Amino acid sequence: MAQPPRRKHRLSIAIPSSLVSEIPHLREKTATIGHIGRAAALFRVDDIYIYRDRPDESRLIGLILRYMETPQYLRRLMFGMMAELRYVGILPPLRTPHHPLRKKAEELEPGEVREGLVLSSVRDAYLVDIGVDKPIRVRGRPPSPTGRATVRIIKSGSQPEGIFIDREEVEIYWGFKIHQYRRGVGRLAVEGGFDLAIATSKDGVPYPIVEGQLRESWRRSRRILIAFGSPRRGLKELLKGEGLTLEEAFHYTINTIPNQGCETVRTEEAVYATLALLNLLEAG
Repeated sequence: MAQPPRRKHRLSIAIPSSLVSEIPHLREKTATIGHIGRAAALFRVDDIYIYRDRPDESRLIGLILRYMETPQYLRRLMFGMMAELRYVGILPPLRTPHHPLRKKAEELEPGEVREGLVLSSVRDAYLVDIGVDKPIRVRGRPPSPTGRATVRIIKSGSQPEGIFIDREEVEIYWGFKIHQYRRGVGRLAVEGGFDLAIATSKDGVPYPIVEGQLRESWRRSRRILIAFGSPRRGLKELLKGEGLTLEEAFHYTINTIPNQGCETVRTEEAVYATLALLNLLEAG
């Protein structure tokens, strides 16, 4: 299977911190958050912003999304035992390029990129766990002395070596980052530096009507935001609390599920439907 390329632009989605506030049990909360993470990976989302809403469950949402995005071989080291992660066994695997299957150190190939955890420093290098049968020596400066890092293999064999790189240097899709945004979604859209901000709403323009115009805007943009409402309030109502209108905060307000058969659309359902449609803007 060909490796998925990194998008030409940076694609972000915005979800509310109240995403799972109406779900009573942690198991079902975990499953819903898992759907968001899986959709983000499937459609090569670069950033997930959790904007502030009430009730605020941003800590749980961010924790589970970070757990999902972390390669399996690093999860125990990075998260340990946490009550909030009790049901992570039901999360769908991402199977993204930065989640490789475990293999032996001697099977590593020059140019291969892995996520790792810095364990300790040794002379002019660091020992890093990258998910093989032993830590490897990595040169350069890690993001933090005992944190997660992206590593490119430069030497193979029985004693492989690597160098630290910025994850933005990886040319293929390399997972998503999670951001806790402590203000409302309107402020994120206005002040986040996005070339194109898209609101999703049942009151928006049906997607087929705006597709041609949106395609041109999509192709010209470098940073794109797609925003989703909360379980209780749509984006229009959320923005009223910020003193903003949809027209002031977003370039487009679209309905990606026109003539919906159900009275309400869940946020995770809207994420899948919207990302699937907008993904075609690049393919066309």
